[in-house]
Amino acid sequence: MRNIHLIHASSVRTFLRVIASIRTALQIAALTALSLGGSALSARLHLSVPGPVLGMAILLVALQLRIVRAEWLDAGAGFLFRHMLLLFVPSAVGAVEHPELFGAEGARVLAVVAASTVLVMIATGLVVEWAIRRRREET
Repeated sequence: MRNIHLIHASSVRTFLRVIASIRTALQIAALTALSLGGSALSARLHLSVPGPVLGMAILLVALQLRIVRAEWLDAGAGFLFRHMLLLFVPSAVGAVEHPELFGAEGARVLAVVAASTVLVMIATGLVVEWAIRRRREET
């Protein structure tokens, strides 16, 4: 009888993992839809803003207006953040395959990449601190 209980618990855990995976996939699909929607809007309105940036701006507004709750996207966003490095592999490979792009302009490109990396790190840190403070104030 004890073995049946263990099999049942194992099945429940497997079921919960499948549900969590589906939830994460749906959240990633929602984030992708925002990105593609931003791209379509940017192209339709002939904006110079990249579509994914516009999509994330729309998400920010929806979060601020509480149309969307952060909890609705946390698993998908967390998954993407954890695997973000893999998303940069194609551009890194492209850069390595075209060394001529770094000829005379190599130092400038390196300086821009380094400066923008530092700025993104600072901005990310400030946004995370702001979000943590805000969450603490809400609870």
